[in-house]
Amino acid sequence: MSSMSKKMVNSAVALGCMLFAAPVMAHEALNEYVLDPMMVTAARYEQRDIDIPAATEIYDQEKIEKLGANNVMEVVRNIPGFTLMASPTGNTYVGFRGLARRNVAILVNGLHLSQDGNYDLESISTDIIERIEVVKGGSTVLYGSGASAGVINIITKKNASMNKALVGFGDNNKFKGAINVANDKLQLSYSRQQSKDRGFVYKNRGVDNYYTGDKMEKDSINLQYSLNDNLMFQYMHSKKVSDCSISDKGVVTPSFHSDIKYDLGQIRYTNNDFQASVYYRSRDWQHFQYRRDAHQKGHNYGADLQDKFQLGNTALTVGLAYENETTDNESNKREKAKRDSGAVFFMTETPVSDKTKILFGAREAYVEESGSKLCPQFQVMHSIGKDDNIYLNINRSMRAPEVNEQWGTGNYIVNPNLKAEHGWNYEFGWKKKLSDTELFKVNVFHMSLNDRIYGQKIAGTTNSIYLNADEYENTGIEVNYEKTASDKFNYNVGVSYANPKQKEHNKDWERVDFKLGLHAGVGYSVGKINADIYANYMAERSHNVKPMLDLTLNAKQQITKNDALKFTVYNLLNRDDIRTGSSSGTGAMLEERNWMLSYEHSF
Repeated sequence: MSSMSKKMVNSAVALGCMLFAAPVMAHEALNEYVLDPMMVTAARYEQRDIDIPAATEIYDQEKIEKLGANNVMEVVRNIPGFTLMASPTGNTYVGFRGLARRNVAILVNGLHLSQDGNYDLESISTDIIERIEVVKGGSTVLYGSGASAGVINIITKKNASMNKALVGFGDNNKFKGAINVANDKLQLSYSRQQSKDRGFVYKNRGVDNYYTGDKMEKDSINLQYSLNDNLMFQYMHSKKVSDCSISDKGVVTPSFHSDIKYDLGQIRYTNNDFQASVYYRSRDWQHFQYRRDAHQKGHNYGADLQDKFQLGNTALTVGLAYENETTDNESNKREKAKRDSGAVFFMTETPVSDKTKILFGAREAYVEESGSKLCPQFQVMHSIGKDDNIYLNINRSMRAPEVNEQWGTGNYIVNPNLKAEHGWNYEFGWKKKLSDTELFKVNVFHMSLNDRIYGQKIAGTTNSIYLNADEYENTGIEVNYEKTASDKFNYNVGVSYANPKQKEHNKDWERVDFKLGLHAGVGYSVGKINADIYANYMAERSHNVKPMLDLTLNAKQQITKNDALKFTVYNLLNRDDIRTGSSSGTGAMLEERNWMLSYEHSF
């Protein structure tokens, strides 16, 4: 680290200490910290968070800013029960409760973002985000295949009260630029992030074998246009380019280059409780490696409709969905893989007393080559006092094989006998709003999956194949507490403890992720300065992978009404920990301590 970098880091630490120890001074009140916001994702219509019979998290603009997050990934990694998969090129995939990537539905404004199980949350800038809603646990009834572990719904800004521009610089040749302009009908955002010479980013097999991050460039565009009060058009584009090298016992060799592009377009019509969307999304992925090259293209198009009716005292939500998928693996010259899928679903909500309501629904899903599955869901929410609710949530989940898993890609061969994953989720929870500034949540869960899909190398060959594991189980508890002590001081803490394990054919149970996770944050405001420190802790994993501890410091100085300076330090303790839920001793690492200074102007 350069001397300038060290000075900046030391200054940040000193600033943080000063802020937390400062005496009471004249100050401007912060925006009210809402601890019981509204959510649409859990039921596909708006409800209070505390009235939802499921484990939920909501990150509005204020929470996102306190985290100092540049992209969606830096937000969701603070969720209790969060797990992570990543590649050396920086492609990251999220999960909950020991299940990642293909078992969490990633949505943008209610529509699936994932393309054949792939997405890139690091390419979606937080500058375009209104809020992020998270539902943990099985959500197959409302969101279909791939929601066995939960849902992340990224809700983009409809318009902006103020137009904004931001520019930032940091060490490791880090740069960020963003601009957001909007009026009553049009919203246009663009952001660019780049960095170079990021040091060790991935621990490979071997004592002294790492991947180094040579270059990373990310661009994202979001365009939304409201033709009228009912009709809206949206287009999103993201691109990420990265280069890596292998450092083996100090010998550095250029390894591979990755170029990924995502596109999403939709037209949405809403009229009271009726919603209809037609959409298109595509993925273009190129991977150039010293051993082999790969180039894959895919596109999906489909439609999603839903309506809500009142039948006596029962609210009924019904919907249907259709999607066509095409994937072309140009590197292996195989025939394009194509398939259709469709589903119908319903969900009812019926109050049976002044304090109790019952929710019941089901989804019948059909996926070509995988057949159909009926997935029911039963929920009970009971009020034991004012803003004090307990709930029970039982649901069946399923995940059909992705196109790449079904038809093979790269060195993976076709498995005509590959079946869909399926299983049950059980969750009991308690949500209590202790006061207007204090919120407590706890849940106990058990989940089991049969026929879980995993990849395995074929002995004596260079090929691999996707197979069905016998069983997957996880039992655990999650606790979350938030407190706004004053207009100066707030904090939160989240703890998760679980035992995710998998049993392959004729083998013993094997733990596949960490057991204990901790997420905590403290925020303080004095005068026109805000400072927040957030900590993420992951206990020891399999293969003696040491615990991970990641601290982020974020400080903001409001200069004028329209101008502000932000200073963020990542990996404050400069630890070399593996940040993924590794069960193999390999995985993505925390980047060495780095900082970013940015200037924001509203106009």
